[in-house]
Amino acid sequence: MPGERLSIIHVTTFYPPHNFGGDGVHVQRLARALGRRGHDVTVVHAPGAFTLLNGGRPPDGAPVGDGASDDPVTVHALRGIRGAIEPFVVHQTGRPVLEAGRLRRLLDGDGGRPPDVIHYHNVSLIGGLGVLALGRALKLYTAHEYWLVCPTHLLFRYDREICERRTCVRCTLRSGRPPQWWRTSGSRDRFVQHVDSMIFPSRLTQSVYEDRGIRRPARVLHHFLPDAYIDAAAARGARRPDAPPYFLYVGRLAPVKGIEPLLRHFAAGTTPAPLYVAGDGPLEAALLRRYGGHPAIRFLGRLSQDDLGPLYRDALALILPSAGYEIYGQVVLEAFAHATPAIVTDKTGASEFIAASGAGRVYRSDVELAGALDAFAADPRLRAADGHQGRDYLYREHREAQYVDRYLEIIREARSR
Repeated sequence: MPGERLSIIHVTTFYPPHNFGGDGVHVQRLARALGRRGHDVTVVHAPGAFTLLNGGRPPDGAPVGDGASDDPVTVHALRGIRGAIEPFVVHQTGRPVLEAGRLRRLLDGDGGRPPDVIHYHNVSLIGGLGVLALGRALKLYTAHEYWLVCPTHLLFRYDREICERRTCVRCTLRSGRPPQWWRTSGSRDRFVQHVDSMIFPSRLTQSVYEDRGIRRPARVLHHFLPDAYIDAAAARGARRPDAPPYFLYVGRLAPVKGIEPLLRHFAAGTTPAPLYVAGDGPLEAALLRRYGGHPAIRFLGRLSQDDLGPLYRDALALILPSAGYEIYGQVVLEAFAHATPAIVTDKTGASEFIAASGAGRVYRSDVELAGALDAFAADPRLRAADGHQGRDYLYREHREAQYVDRYLEIIREARSR
């Protein structure tokens, strides 16, 4: 396999700009990294799913092109013959329906070279379980969310607590989604047998999946940052000496993210510096009403990566206050790229970065959070030392070349089985 040019198809519901979170961004980064290595890379995605979930509004940013000259990836957007109808049917049946023929042709090679690898990502609305059976290539599945074990993808029951007791129908209805009766049929375990290797972005995610019955050959492979991102962060330099002290949250404003308990902590008036909040989401309006005028909290809205860069660089620390089992925490790596430490809960896969790098603190209570905030606000040398440990760790473990090497090793291992 060394030096072999592989044909790899990525199947994902969301792909930029038709995406809400980090899963689509990771697929794009991985696809382009493999393309730069000389592999033939195709992405198949479902913009109709984004339309359905985004209230019919178009995405921000330019549309995805099909094989633009500066992009080594071929992109196929499955439009569906009735717009958002196909994603709804997939959600209810767990199978591709209107686009089944097109998906089958693409995953068989569409009349050309059959793919060597089919890599599934979030497939919940692009074919459901049924898409795992299509095609005859070696198959990988990255668990970007908990869809295989939870109909709301989050394992966060009633939007208030980690799910330790199954009440799926009531929880699904309360989340505003129709129940998926196919989940009671036992089909999940049959279709997962088509996957040759699972990829988990954190050990936490692997343990959660295995505890809930998903047992396939698997590897833990933490995500990466592209070299261009790391180089741009380094070019911004160190924290400005005249920068105001503040802590930073970057992410969705949603219950599972733990943003409301974090805001309550800052609103109590005992923190050593204010909190800057970058992001939007379903809680945005309510949080703005409750905390929008508080002097210790500043809402910035959703920002571009260019706008976030200086905020990462100058923050005392990034805070990731996850209330549920967060798969990963890409924002922690982005903070590390800017030599900024992180403060995270023990419920996120990003706590593994803190353990490996020493570049921050893991907290389990408001008391431990307060101690971490006080420590970084009081001692600039501690902040600088932890931040540089984070950047060193990023360079050692999370660069593009290292990720692609490990990814190709997973393919070699799966082939050998």
